Amino acid sequence: MKVDTRQNLLDRAISYFSPKAGADRLAARTSISATASIFGGGSGGYRGGRGERGKRRGWFARARSANADVLPGSERLRAEQRDAVMNAPIATAAINRMVTFVVGSGLMALPAIDGEVLGLTPEQVEAWQRRIATDYDAYMTSKDVDAERKSTGYRLQAVSYRGAITSGDMLALRVMPADQPGRLTWTAWKLIEADRLRNPPGVIDGAIDPTTGNKIAGGVEVDGYGSPVAYHVLKQHPGDLVLRPGHTLIPERIEAWDRDHQLPRVVHIFNRERPEQDRGVGLLATVIEPLKMISDASDAELYATVMSAMIAVVYKSKGASPMPMPDFGDEGEEGAVGGEGGMVPPEAPNEYRFEAGSVMEIDSDAEVDIKSPGRPNSNFDPFFQAICRQIGAATGIPAGVLMLMFNSSYTASKAELEVFYLQVRAERAWLEGDIAVWQYVCWLAEKIARGDYDMPGFFTDLRRRAAWAGVGWRGDGKITLNPLQEAKGYEIQEAHAWKTGEEITAELTGGSHRENIRKRGAEHRAFVAEGLTVPTQAGAAKAPQPEPAGDGDEKKENEE
Repeated sequence: MKVDTRQNLLDRAISYFSPKAGADRLAARTSISATASIFGGGSGGYRGGRGERGKRRGWFARARSANADVLPGSERLRAEQRDAVMNAPIATAAINRMVTFVVGSGLMALPAIDGEVLGLTPEQVEAWQRRIATDYDAYMTSKDVDAERKSTGYRLQAVSYRGAITSGDMLALRVMPADQPGRLTWTAWKLIEADRLRNPPGVIDGAIDPTTGNKIAGGVEVDGYGSPVAYHVLKQHPGDLVLRPGHTLIPERIEAWDRDHQLPRVVHIFNRERPEQDRGVGLLATVIEPLKMISDASDAELYATVMSAMIAVVYKSKGASPMPMPDFGDEGEEGAVGGEGGMVPPEAPNEYRFEAGSVMEIDSDAEVDIKSPGRPNSNFDPFFQAICRQIGAATGIPAGVLMLMFNSSYTASKAELEVFYLQVRAERAWLEGDIAVWQYVCWLAEKIARGDYDMPGFFTDLRRRAAWAGVGWRGDGKITLNPLQEAKGYEIQEAHAWKTGEEITAELTGGSHRENIRKRGAEHRAFVAEGLTVPTQAGAAKAPQPEPAGDGDEKKENEE
């Protein structure tokens, strides 16, 4: 640490007339200089806050809002991410892994009615929950959920999530296509891609819409608190096959809420990461450049390997056709000028193409120089794996899961799956809150409105609605590498009440513990009725057998 204690002209003048004052002044200057050296001249205690450090002189960063960071260039970024998913194998793998593990066969509703608030007995709550679970599963396994009637409700969850993590976000519009034939439930959802969210003409991102007085950014209109009040949606995708006049210029304003029934008209699906963020960012945004470069490198490596596998024989022979001369262009479009000034048709140029097993003959005076690419390149795979590990770390997908290559030890593979499962649970949480819950609530609202369910207070008291609409979710269980060992661990955790049977069942299979108990009871009764031996786990205590009917004194004598 350097402390500057040199005296300037004023210091020397004061010291000349008053040595004591000069000494005091020097001591004060030394203290101030030392403090400035320790704390970076007032720029902060972190070295990262000192802009004069040479290691970061070329790093230009500005503190900007979430919208200022996300919205500029978002259209190109969305297009590049979608292109990467279609054409770059690693990008395809990353998106597929997330969709398969997070959604899989679908997120199933577990009704959780608050009986205390509603004044219901446990038996009534249980009856309601079983009925709702059965009816909602029937709704989700049908195509009534999809306004386009192309996917079941569970499949629609996967499409929604895939679009959100690929493009950054997605809209789901609640519609009532009652005119579609064969529809049992009118409540349906129309998915809208992120490209159709646009600002009205003349309104830039972050500006105030003069017609409403609300701020608009990325096609999302928010109130003074930043809560969405409307979405501005184009009537047609701007990149569609045939564009209809006017449909891609002026967006339609769709209010976010149905204020009469306190239900959403539009659900915005995206993973929010920062305050005041109105649009989402795709999963591959931070790794799009490495993905492009590694994809190009893979293509080049594959092409070079194919070329090196082409075996051809080239030999010189006197009188053979010479190598073709370079083509510097001709003097006419249809042929070159002949010796007599007439036009002669162009001759087809000689083509020398390396193909597997080809034999080519050239004139004995010609020279042939064949370069060997030296493939396959032994250094490519370690480099490729290193890039995959970086991409996996950035996206939250361990490299072994991303590439489906579990070549490490059992412990390492299990650790990768366990860490990835934490990511899966976090992804499920925001997906459930963004769309799954609202699909469930809006379906309940229709069942009540049509008289199928009698749930007093649902439309008049939001607290009672929350009690009726309480719900949990379960997805597919995580992968088990050693079922017997892990089952023993779960058995100990349940015995000590560290986990419940419901939690363990959800983790293992994604099923319902209570439903399993009921089904196992039915199976047990069927075994007994047919006189079959009930299977038991090895070493487990046998089930108590019914005692033979007899006199109490006789039983006592037998015991003695």
